[in-house]
Amino acid sequence: MGWLNLGRDAVSICASVALLSGCGGERTAAIPGAAAGGAVFPPGERQALGRSWMRASVSGGDLLYVSNFYSGYVYVYSYPQGELVGTLTGFVGPAGECSDSDGDVFITAYVNSSRNASTIYEYAHGGTSPIATLGDPGKAWGCAVDPTTGNLAAANLGSVAIYAGARGNPTLYYTTSDMSPYGFCGYDEKGNLYLPVSIGSAPRLGLARLAHGSGSIDAINLNHAIYAHIGFLPSVQWDGKDVTISSVPSDEGHASGLVSVFRLEITGSDAKVIGTAKLETRNNNHAGQSWIQGKRILGVYYYRGTGHVGVWRYPKGGKPARKIGDVPAKDIGTFYGVTVSIPSSH
Repeated sequence: MGWLNLGRDAVSICASVALLSGCGGERTAAIPGAAAGGAVFPPGERQALGRSWMRASVSGGDLLYVSNFYSGYVYVYSYPQGELVGTLTGFVGPAGECSDSDGDVFITAYVNSSRNASTIYEYAHGGTSPIATLGDPGKAWGCAVDPTTGNLAAANLGSVAIYAGARGNPTLYYTTSDMSPYGFCGYDEKGNLYLPVSIGSAPRLGLARLAHGSGSIDAINLNHAIYAHIGFLPSVQWDGKDVTISSVPSDEGHASGLVSVFRLEITGSDAKVIGTAKLETRNNNHAGQSWIQGKRILGVYYYRGTGHVGVWRYPKGGKPARKIGDVPAKDIGTFYGVTVSIPSSH
């Protein structure tokens, strides 16, 4: 998969799932080590040092959390105001983020620089220290919270880890040998988990589902091509009515590319695109995760070496209505995960 190569120090996002015997069912065994494959991110071996801080007055307001994969920091902004109000430290390669109905925020990161396993950190809204940590034997990138059960899902290389009530040890659900999670997962309102997946060795991606109460991950027949590029992986989100999935165009072999967010109508094992929001920026230099929050969608982009979180109208799209964040970025793939935390009192 050289079409997603950032360089010799980048981490692998394509697992060798051939090592997983008897794939497709529910398991609790550890995930075998991933083989070298398409590399898409900076090394993420720098652990953020220093003390986490948070402005005391922010606990009652909505907050935007943005992970910086390379530096190891997670920046916290007031939302929608966009003022930097806190920084969380102590991570190795923080990537995907998600939040639950209580406003708790979950952040996936590596256990250490060996990158052989992950830790999922849970923070209370506006908190500076984790209230819980969850061990993941795989390389977790995206996460999502089931609105029907409170279960936490983490998409790994070759599997999905499900934590009942967002606690304890996970149950692992493995994908088949020609299909591996390849992006940021998301639940619908019925507790079905959807995730982008690689399809063999082709650059085109697909969609899969771990249905509520099911013991296996099954492919969904999607009538539109989905693609990833350097620093960008698709995100699945529930917009309050439909499942959505983001993509960049197939004709761009680098980090740039206009992001399209497709609304899907899903019937059985078939999905078709019923609407599209196109997210534009000055040079369409997108990366990382996107997050739908009401009538807005947030995502990471870069301009002149600086990372921003764009805020677009949803489902209209177009140019961003505003931008949040002015933290210098050394390369594509530093700003990465985004989520909005709403306190349970709202």
